[in-house]
Amino acid sequence: MKQDTQSITNDEPNDGVLLPIGEVSALTGVNAVTLRAWQRRFGLVIPARTPKGHRLYTSENIQEIHEINTWLAKGVAISKVKPLLMSAAKSLSIEMVETQVVDLWGEQITALNAALFDFNQHKLQQILDDAFGLYPFQLVKEKLLQPWLNQLDDLVDERLDAELIVAWLKSELLSRVGGRYAFTGQAIAARMAVVQLSRGAATPPSSTRTKSLFSLLLLLELASLRVSVIDLGEQAIGSLPLLQGRLNVDALLLIPDPNHSGSEQTEMLTVLAQMSFPCRFVGPFVPTLTSLSAFWAPSMTDFIGQMPSRSVGKVNRSHKGKGKSEQGNSGENNDIS
Repeated sequence: MKQDTQSITNDEPNDGVLLPIGEVSALTGVNAVTLRAWQRRFGLVIPARTPKGHRLYTSENIQEIHEINTWLAKGVAISKVKPLLMSAAKSLSIEMVETQVVDLWGEQITALNAALFDFNQHKLQQILDDAFGLYPFQLVKEKLLQPWLNQLDDLVDERLDAELIVAWLKSELLSRVGGRYAFTGQAIAARMAVVQLSRGAATPPSSTRTKSLFSLLLLLELASLRVSVIDLGEQAIGSLPLLQGRLNVDALLLIPDPNHSGSEQTEMLTVLAQMSFPCRFVGPFVPTLTSLSAFWAPSMTDFIGQMPSRSVGKVNRSHKGKGKSEQGNSGENNDIS
């Protein structure tokens, strides 16, 4: 049926238009795996179906997703959202709503730390699977990943096994990026390379660790946005021109050290002027690059949205007949994109 493949360009669907799950995901920021989990486990966002069983979402479904996201942002667990969506919930008192709010993310951070310090792979991945499977990535990033990684640097700072802990965590999170993110049934949104700028011996170990932890978060976010990533690790700014004509990417993301000197920033400006693809600085130390503010990156979602060369957020129609956007190759918790 034609509606099964109809696409939109506005921020909201027109009345009567039925959207496939891939376009609903791009429109709302809630990935397909999460939408399916909400339906199966909590009876939320029930779509229509094509004769072949593919999900089709109405404008009412889209509105329901937005309302769910609003409650989740207030701290309500997904398991407690459904009663709040009912018409009677409009008259709920503030006190009644507050009883549904729990310190979900604080509890998760505590559990993640325990799993990390014990090198408990199963527990760590289980917690992340639950979070990524049931909540939109941007919410998980804001409420769980950023607070966790920000405080982790301080927690391990005085430990003898600090570098071992970070190395183990890097291995576990990279396994999610490499093994669990598949763009099956969807075109990639962009191709990017990521470089951690190195100043050699001038870089304090704590800064290197902070950059490494941020890099992990960035790779997870890019994968959730269907960005194909080349991780080039640590490189000196002077080596970047060697990528010219050899690297086929839409952009290069640079993670700087803290407090680069004026001469170093001047060198960066000279190098960036030579590059044939956009280069943007990202990470916790970007505000120290005062003379390079024109190269600070906006949010990754906005940055990708500014790229005209690819069809961001559109389903790869060549796979629709095979049901790839519905089935994929993994189960409910195996895909957080």
